[in-house]
This record gives sequence, C-alpha cells and structure tokens, in this order.
Amino acid sequence: MKSKLRLSINLLVAAILIAAGILPAQAADKDRLITVLNPAIVTKLADRVPLAPRLDTLDGKTIYLVDTNWEGMEHNTAVLEEMQTWFTKNMPGVKTVIRVKRGSYMTDDKALWQEIADSGGDGIIIGVAG
Repeated sequence: MKSKLRLSINLLVAAILIAAGILPAQAADKDRLITVLNPAIVTKLADRVPLAPRLDTLDGKTIYLVDTNWEGMEHNTAVLEEMQTWFTKNMPGVKTVIRVKRGSYMTDDKALWQEIADSGGDGIIIGVAG
C-alpha cells in the first residue's frame, strides 16, 4: 500500500514538473507505459431519496438509538446509553431502544431495519458510540 502511494505521489510530482516545463517530457515507449487509476468520482450521481418528514413531537414516540458498529466495536454503546438516560430523565414520554447494527458500518443490516419498521419505530438516531 505504501509503495503504491509513493508511486502515485512520484507520478503526480513528475506530471506537475513536466507541465511546468521543469522536466523534459520524453517520448512514450511501450516498455515504459504504466496503468493508473483515476481517483475522480463517477459522473453519474446516485439516485436521490427524499428525507423523511420531521416528527412534530417526540412525546409518545419510539426512537431507536443505533450504534453503527464502527470498527467492529460490538456493544460499545456508552454514548447511546447516556442519550437513553437523558431521554428518560428529560423526556419520559419518549421510549428509546438501543440496537447495535450487525456487520461493519458500511454493510446493510436489513434485519435491523425490518425490526424497526415492524415494531412501529418512529425515528432513528444513528451514530458511532465509542
């Protein structure tokens, strides 16, 4: 990984120096060709999904506090537990449920989303609770 990064940086510096006329450009020779990847984003944007409408009140609602399982820190929900304690003390009409997302933070957890939908969850606070 470090060697690829070093090569990328060297190529970038060389390109800048050639463009500035500091280094002479040499004729391409098929033995000297290399393949590089373009780090630019794709030109087609992802489909837009509208945000869910805001709740007019939290009173009487069930809010799921979901730990994204950042870096596999299973059941490291101290921050979410503090939030749950705050809700219990300051907004007793709000029911909070703590869940840890299965898999890494980048993978989908369809079972969890289905659980929340089936239970009538009204909202979700998703975060890293480390």
